[in-house]
Amino acid sequence: MEMQWIRENMETEQMILAKPTQATVEAEVALPGGLREEARVYYADAVAAVNGGEMAGGRITADGRVTFHVLYAQGDLANVRALEATADFSQALPLKEESGQAAAVRLQPRVQVQRVNAKAFNGRLLLQAILNLTAEAALTRTVAYIRDAGEGEELQRAAQTIAMERTVGEGESQQLLREEFELSDVLRIRDTLFATAEAQVEDILGGADGKATVTGTVTVDACHTADLPGRPLVYTRHTVPFEQQVTLSGALGSALAARCNVKDVAVLSQETGEGGRLMRAEIQLATGLTAVEEHEVTALRDAYTTQGDILDIQTQKVVYRSGTVNETAAESGRTVMTLPEGSPRVKTPLLAFIRPVPVEAQRQKEKLSVEGILDVTLIYQTDDTDVPVSVRQEEPFRAVFATQASPEDELILTAAQVEPSAVTGDRVELKYILRLHAEGIRKGEADLIVDAASVPAPEAGKGIILYYLQPGETTWDLGKRCRVPLEEITRLNPHLPEHPAAGTPVIAYKR
Repeated sequence: MEMQWIRENMETEQMILAKPTQATVEAEVALPGGLREEARVYYADAVAAVNGGEMAGGRITADGRVTFHVLYAQGDLANVRALEATADFSQALPLKEESGQAAAVRLQPRVQVQRVNAKAFNGRLLLQAILNLTAEAALTRTVAYIRDAGEGEELQRAAQTIAMERTVGEGESQQLLREEFELSDVLRIRDTLFATAEAQVEDILGGADGKATVTGTVTVDACHTADLPGRPLVYTRHTVPFEQQVTLSGALGSALAARCNVKDVAVLSQETGEGGRLMRAEIQLATGLTAVEEHEVTALRDAYTTQGDILDIQTQKVVYRSGTVNETAAESGRTVMTLPEGSPRVKTPLLAFIRPVPVEAQRQKEKLSVEGILDVTLIYQTDDTDVPVSVRQEEPFRAVFATQASPEDELILTAAQVEPSAVTGDRVELKYILRLHAEGIRKGEADLIVDAASVPAPEAGKGIILYYLQPGETTWDLGKRCRVPLEEITRLNPHLPEHPAAGTPVIAYKR
C-alpha cells in the first residue's frame, strides 16, 4: 500500500536564554576641593544602558555604559553639590542551552541596576554599580513535517492546530527630548543638582512603509538646592510627552510591542530676566519596537491504517513561541522606616529615594505577588545643625499586581512619587508608587510527524473486544490499537461521551 503524504516546511522561532549574570562596574572621580577637606556622600544613583551585543561561542556578550549621579558635600557640608561620572562595561552571559545555530535572528541584552555604592576617600569619589544582566536570542528553525495524507478508506487521520508567534520586524530609534519648565518662586530654588527620568509607553500606532509611532510620557524628578529655612534640598516633578517614529526592518505584523529606556537625563536651571527661574532638561530616550505575527499551522498529529500494512511513524518534538508578555502594572505602597540606633533625630525629611529589589515572585490566581527589599536612602534635617543627614537601609516589601505575568518573566520594578513624612523623631513614613514592567515569552511543544512508511502488519485476531480505557487513553488510542475506524467505535457506543474518563468500558469489533 502506497501512501501519499503531503509534506511542508514550518518555520518556528525559538528563544535561547542566557543565564542571568551579575556584574560590578566601578569608577573613580577626583573631587574639586583639597585633599584635607572633609567630604560626605548623601546619595548615589546610576543608570545603565546596553549599547549592543553579539552571540558567539555559547554566550552573549553585552556592551554598555553606566552613568553615575552623586549628591555630596566637600568642605562646607551644608552646601550639597552634584557630580556625574560614566563607566563602560562589557559582560559575557553564558547560554542556558546550546543554540545549534551560529547566527541569531535578533539579540535582546537587558540590564538593571541593583545597587549603587559611593564613598569619598582622599579627595576622590569611589563609585560602584552592581548590575543584573539578562539576554535572549531569537533563532529561526525550519522543520519539514507531514501536514496531511491522501484520501483512503483504510486510513484514519487525526489533525492538530498549532497557534504560534513569530517576530517579523524590529527596529530601534533614539531621540533627544528638550524641554523647559518654570520653577515656582515659592521654593526659592538656588541651583539644580540632578534629575532622574522614567518613560511610560501609552500607545503604538502602525503606519505605512514599515513605520510605527510610539507615544508616551517621560516623568522627570529633579533635585534642587533651595534657600528655604530648614529645607536646603527640594525636588520637583515634571512630565514631558514624546512621540517617536520607529522604522521596522520587516513587516508590521499583527501585534506591536515597545520598550522605552531613558539612557541619560541632564538638567540645569538659571534665573530669567523677570526674576523667575527656568529649568532646562535634555533626555536621551531609546525606543525599541518588535512586530509579532500570529499564525496557525495545521499538521498531522497521528494516523493509522485499518487494513493491510501498518504505519511506522517518526515524530520530532518541536518547541515554538506561543505567546508574548509585555505588561505594566502599578500599586501604591507604604512603609515606616525606623532609623538606626544613635542616628540624629528627624526634624524635616528632605528627600527619599527607593530602589526596589525583587527576591521572590509567585502566581496567586489572577495576580502576581512579589516580595523583596527596598533599598532606601533618606536625607533629612535635624534641630541641631543645618548640615543634612543621610541614612541608608533596607526595608522589606510585598506587593500584589493584577497582571498575567509569571515569576519566570523578566520583572522590572521601579518606585516613583516617594513622599517621606516624619512620624516621630526616629521614625519616618514613606509612601510610594511601585511600578512593574513584565516581559517574557510563552513556549509551546508539539510532536510533528516528520516521516512515515508502510510496513507489513503482524497477523491479528478478530472478534468483539470490551476494553476499559486506562488513564490518559482516548478512543483514538483504542481504535489505533485494534485498527478499527473511529466511526465504528462511535456506532457501537452511542452513549459514549466525547472525552470518556479512565475506566469507561468501550466496545470494539475487529473483523
